[in-house]
Amino acid sequence: MTDDFRSLRETRPRGVLDGRRYRRPEAARPRSATVETIRAWLGGRALEIGSPIKLIDALSWRMVAAGLPVDRCGVTVALLHPQFSGYGIRWWRDTADADELLVEHQVFESDSFRRSPFPAVVDRGETVRVRIDPDAATFPYPVIADLAAQGYRDYVAMPVRLRSIAAAGRQRLFQACIFATRRPGGFSDADIAGLTLIVDALAAPLALATEKRMARDLLAVYLGPMVAPRVLSGEIKRGSGETLRAAILATDMRGFTPLTDRLPAERVAEILNAWFEGQVRAVHEEGGEVLKFMGDGMLAIFPIADIELSRRPARQALAAARRVIGWAATLDRDPAFADAHPLRAVAALHVGEVFHGNIGSTDRLDFTAIGPGVNLVSRLETLAKSLDRDLILSARFAELCDASLIPLGRHMLKGVAEPIEAFGCAPG
Repeated sequence: MTDDFRSLRETRPRGVLDGRRYRRPEAARPRSATVETIRAWLGGRALEIGSPIKLIDALSWRMVAAGLPVDRCGVTVALLHPQFSGYGIRWWRDTADADELLVEHQVFESDSFRRSPFPAVVDRGETVRVRIDPDAATFPYPVIADLAAQGYRDYVAMPVRLRSIAAAGRQRLFQACIFATRRPGGFSDADIAGLTLIVDALAAPLALATEKRMARDLLAVYLGPMVAPRVLSGEIKRGSGETLRAAILATDMRGFTPLTDRLPAERVAEILNAWFEGQVRAVHEEGGEVLKFMGDGMLAIFPIADIELSRRPARQALAAARRVIGWAATLDRDPAFADAHPLRAVAALHVGEVFHGNIGSTDRLDFTAIGPGVNLVSRLETLAKSLDRDLILSARFAELCDASLIPLGRHMLKGVAEPIEAFGCAPG
């Protein structure tokens, strides 16, 4: 999808990120196969493989068992994802490794993509075949020069038509399947014929594995990595969910209303995206889970699995809150927020129970968080603004907090029957 497979290990092009890695145990590699049995496998058992990387790895070893001189195999497939336009799977016979590359949207506009074989394959559905002369002075694509230097003698990239992916709204009807060999003389005509038959049969299991991959990824993006597996495992009934104890973090942006009054909506959306990017990074790196975005606010939890070990999630939540506040204080130096000043972050922390599950109507559900703990932390965040505090803690959270505390008195909060004792937190 960009430059040579192997060179991507050493010099990662901008916009291409490492994904999953896989190595099949030697005992699990097939020992015998034919083109016919591979095609039968692709139309049968391969449909059950939900992982694209395991699918390509299994296929590659079957081609080796069938006597096809494939030393390198790969596919590139488009994705429905807010960050990535597609993924690439690469397999090497010499190292027995398979790995995945995630390709950001801008890569398809890059010079390295335009100078590769891929536009012909994925845009026009052409097969690109290059017999590699190691003594040639020039090569038609940069990737071929790299392959020649590594001892490869033939390269072929074939289109794979994944109808279901195109139907899902992708802009490219064709995907690519790539083979390379080090065998002197390259692929024979019989090899090319066999590979063509295999690629035709690969379309169905590759489309199915990709759709499963997209479902997992999109659910994780929209629901979070903690909730997505629960939904995929069948926890979709209205009212289903679980009650858990957690350190709860609520954040908000000070200065959001004036921002919306003076800037176009498109620019406000850009600012919010950058705003949440920094906050989500802090939560995830401290081990938390973002549950919800609410306008310019965010709700996150740090689950408490064992009441005896509840101080650790509290420390993580406090660290995340401090990181958010500290990061927001530097935004006047960030070009992404050049027209957004002044902005400040406010955060509230509490420990309590949260019901996390499906709530809504029969035809419109939201996997959300409710409960007294959520209500209280939201009211505390409002109190923090009225007290002009960047960070405020409930008494229950303060009991688990190792930081130096500043008593802020007892306050009546809307919807809470009894006055709540609140604390500030000394810098540290």
